[in-house]
Amino acid sequence: MKQIHFILSSLAASFMLGGCATTTSQPNPSPLQQATSLKEYIALKRGGETINYNVIAEREYQSMIEYRTYDEAMNVADARDIMDVLDDAKGYCESIKGKSVYGDKAIQALNARPTLLSLDYVSYKSAMREQGLGKYEGFYQCLSSYDGFSIVSMKDNVELRQSSILGNKRDLKETYSRFYLIQHDKAQSLGLKTWLKGLKYAQISTKYASFEDLLDLEKNSSIFPWRYERIIGAQKYCTYHGGELFVSNALTQFKPVTMDEYLFMRLETMNTTTINVFMNQETVTCKNKTTPAQSFTLIHTDKQLEYKKGE
Repeated sequence: MKQIHFILSSLAASFMLGGCATTTSQPNPSPLQQATSLKEYIALKRGGETINYNVIAEREYQSMIEYRTYDEAMNVADARDIMDVLDDAKGYCESIKGKSVYGDKAIQALNARPTLLSLDYVSYKSAMREQGLGKYEGFYQCLSSYDGFSIVSMKDNVELRQSSILGNKRDLKETYSRFYLIQHDKAQSLGLKTWLKGLKYAQISTKYASFEDLLDLEKNSSIFPWRYERIIGAQKYCTYHGGELFVSNALTQFKPVTMDEYLFMRLETMNTTTINVFMNQETVTCKNKTTPAQSFTLIHTDKQLEYKKGE
């Protein structure tokens, strides 16, 4: 109360002495409000806190988000990652004064995952119930003449992996990704993958002089077990250090294509039961013209990977 009385007295004195109160400066807009694209918004908001939620592929009019969840109990139907993606889509849409529309696929996805102890879930369910079905057949839409976009689809259970403690099926846990395909109304700037702009990945990547160091191979060994994360990790490390990653396998007719194009190609061919992003045999190459010493090759054969220096 004393503070309020002091403030009111100060304002009164300003009017009496100067005829009017002095104009206060406007607060600086937050970094999120300065984002010029959805990709930049995600990088600014999430790039300092996680490396599991990324814009992983870009085209001029399309983007792809991956949200990877680790060791989730099988009996948990959790939609927190879905709500994170919706939060960011809505947040950017609001910042450009657009109109948000929940798609039927998003409404169905949340209905199927009754997330416990989440006020955000209750809020989303209420908003979706109020809007109703039939407004947009996809996942989410931002109506804006400035920079409108649509999350066309969500692919669930990508690279699903199950694990348990000492073989106990009651403790079975799942690791999986969800891929979100975004269609932009206007051409987008490229080079805005989340890890390229995020402090979290910078803290990890700068600890290693090469991708070989990051793999932590055993002495005198170049062979190690296959794992999806190692290819995605190669994409992050390669591009972060100024290179570009290429994939060559049966889907590409064994011709090298960029990882961005490969991911879009693969998503187009995946049906509801497909979970694998990569094939049983492929070659993944990091080409780095700026720093050739950072170039490397990964040869995938069934359940193993082989690392080689250079292209």
